[in-house]
Amino acid sequence: MASLPERRSREIRSARITRRPPSFAVTLVALAVVFALAWVFFLRTGPAAPTPMVEGARGTYTWRQTASDLDTGEDGTFSAVAGGNAAGEVKAAEGQATFSYGSAQSAYDATTRTETTLGGNGRGHVPASRTVGAWPPVWRVATHSPLDYQGLSAIVRTAVEDGDDAVGIKPLKDGERTVWRAAIRLDGRPVELVVDQVTGLVTWYNDGRSTFTATNDWASPPPADETYTVEAPAGTEVRTTTDDDYAYASSPAEAGRTAGYAPLVSDLAPDGYTLKAIATSASGYRPEDWIRGDRAGGEVVGGPLPGAPEQAIAQLYTRGLSWFTVEQIGPKSTGLLGESLRNGLRGGTRDKLSYEEATLQFGEFTGVTAATWYQASGPSLLVVGRRRAVFVTGALTRQELIAFAEGLKPVPATK
Repeated sequence: MASLPERRSREIRSARITRRPPSFAVTLVALAVVFALAWVFFLRTGPAAPTPMVEGARGTYTWRQTASDLDTGEDGTFSAVAGGNAAGEVKAAEGQATFSYGSAQSAYDATTRTETTLGGNGRGHVPASRTVGAWPPVWRVATHSPLDYQGLSAIVRTAVEDGDDAVGIKPLKDGERTVWRAAIRLDGRPVELVVDQVTGLVTWYNDGRSTFTATNDWASPPPADETYTVEAPAGTEVRTTTDDDYAYASSPAEAGRTAGYAPLVSDLAPDGYTLKAIATSASGYRPEDWIRGDRAGGEVVGGPLPGAPEQAIAQLYTRGLSWFTVEQIGPKSTGLLGESLRNGLRGGTRDKLSYEEATLQFGEFTGVTAATWYQASGPSLLVVGRRRAVFVTGALTRQELIAFAEGLKPVPATK
C-alpha cells in the first residue's frame, strides 16, 4: 500500500494532466466557430451597390408584346432629366400593329404637372390628349423608357448589397459597360432584366408577355434643366383630363392642415434626396393597395376601405432620375384601419418576395416592427403604429428604407 506522501504525489500529477492546455484539434474547432460567426454576421453582406446619380438620360428603345395573337410592337425614343421633365416619340414597328394607332409624340412639363401627347397613346385613338395633376408629378409620358422599371432596378441593387438569394443575379459585361443580369419572380410570374451597374438604368426587360430593350446615349445625356413641349396643330381636338385624386400642397405643414393631422417627415433621407412634392388624397383605396401591392403591368388591385375619416398624405422624394414615394394615414384612420393592415400583411407574407421584419430603434415608431419586401414598384416598407401608418416604396434599398423610417418625426401642422 502506498504511503500518504506517495498518494498525494500521484493526485498532484493527475491534476496537472487534467488541467493541461487544450489540444490543437480543440483550438481548430474554436477558430472554426469564430470564423463561421464572422461569415454570418459580417462577411456574408455584399459590398454596397453603386448609388445612381444620373441627371439625364436619352436614347432609343424597342418594345414588343410577345403574349398576343396579334404581333404588336413599338420603336421609339426617350429622354428624361432630373427636374422631372421627359419626352418620347414612338411609331409602330415595321410590319407590326401598335396600340398607338400610328406614331405619337409625348412630353411632360414638371412645372405645370402636365403631360401632352399628340397622336394615339394606348388609351384609344385621340388626336391629342392632355393630363394635368397626376401623381407622382415627374417623368409622365405615354411612351416607354428605362424609368418604367426603376423599382425593379432598385430590387437588384438591394439584393446585391444584402447578398439576397431571393433574386438571381449575375454580373456581366455589355460592351464597355458592367451590368447585372437578374431573374425575379413577382406575383407568380418570372421576370428577367439587365441593369447598368453605374446608372441603375434598365437596358433590357422581359416578363413573358412583353420585351423592352433600350439603347442609351451614354456619351451625351441631356442637361438636367432640359424642357420639352409638344404642340398640337391649330384646330386639333385636345382632350384634357384633370386628376382630382390628389391636391398638391406647398409644404408638409400645409398638407397637415388640409388632412387634419401633423404629417411625419424623415430627417434621414439618403444623401442627395430632396422632397420634390407633397399632396393629400381622399381616396380610400390606397391603404389596402399598400398590402396587396402592384401587379405586373402596373394594375392595382384592391377596393376601398370604408370609413376612413382623414385624407392620406403622399410625398415624393427625388435624386437625379431616382425617386421614392411615402404615403401615410393619420391617427383616426390608423385607429380604424391599423389592425386590418397588420392582419392583411401577416396573411400575405408568403406571397411577398423576400419578406423581412425589423424593429425600429428611433423616431416616431421606436419599438414598432416594420415589414419590408420586394414588389414591382421597388423595395417597400410598411410600419403601423398606434397613431400613424406609413408606406414607402421606390428606389431605396432595404437598409435605406429602415434608416428613413427611423428618421420619421411629426411636423406641426400649424407652422
